[in-house]
Amino acid sequence: MILYLALIGLAVGFVLDALIARLAVPPSGGDDAPAATPVIDALSAHRAESGSLALTFDTSAAAWARRLLVVCATAGLFAVIGARFDAPGHAAIVAAYVSALLVCAGTDVLAYRVPNVITYPAIAGAVIIAALMPDADLLAALAGGGLAGGVLLLPSLLTGGRGMGMGDVKLAAFAGLALGFTNVSPALLFMALGGGAFALILLATGLRKKGEPIPYAPFISAGVIAALLWQGTAFVNAS
Repeated sequence: MILYLALIGLAVGFVLDALIARLAVPPSGGDDAPAATPVIDALSAHRAESGSLALTFDTSAAAWARRLLVVCATAGLFAVIGARFDAPGHAAIVAAYVSALLVCAGTDVLAYRVPNVITYPAIAGAVIIAALMPDADLLAALAGGGLAGGVLLLPSLLTGGRGMGMGDVKLAAFAGLALGFTNVSPALLFMALGGGAFALILLATGLRKKGEPIPYAPFISAGVIAALLWQGTAFVNAS
């Protein structure tokens, strides 16, 4: 199954790269717009994201470098998933989780945005899986989502979304739902240490000024992926 998932990961990686490139272009009134944006604008932005699957294929050197990174990372992670999860159904769910996390990390790096069209279905899917899987504990999953989302919500409110955006909060909530209350603590620790250290380095070197956006989704995604592969999900432990 390791080789099988690695080959699937190669194909999925091209799709994820195309999604990253497409969703990194914010529609008018995107999901990270200020809270004062009218509801109708937010709905229009969500529809724009949902209809953005007419993917393009950039052939520039920079695009190929990004594509190679995304494809190799996806294939490698899918192979590790095959090694850590014996049941094909469990491996498929974890692969879907990892795919969503990779897309959000990529769009945040390119455009400082975590698209709703990825986080909302991911949150809904994680809740449904926690409710339906035989060994899952829905309350533990909800508690994990509340903990992870709540931890990031406070700095988002304090900074007015300039340092930590609501997209990061929604991604963290998905992380907690996917991992469950017990498994989410190591991921939160990595988010805090990795993201905090990166932010301090950027501020100290002058690459970012106070109040300017900093991509935290890569650290959220990395911490969650590590926890998924090391410990397991809200419904099954890693072998």
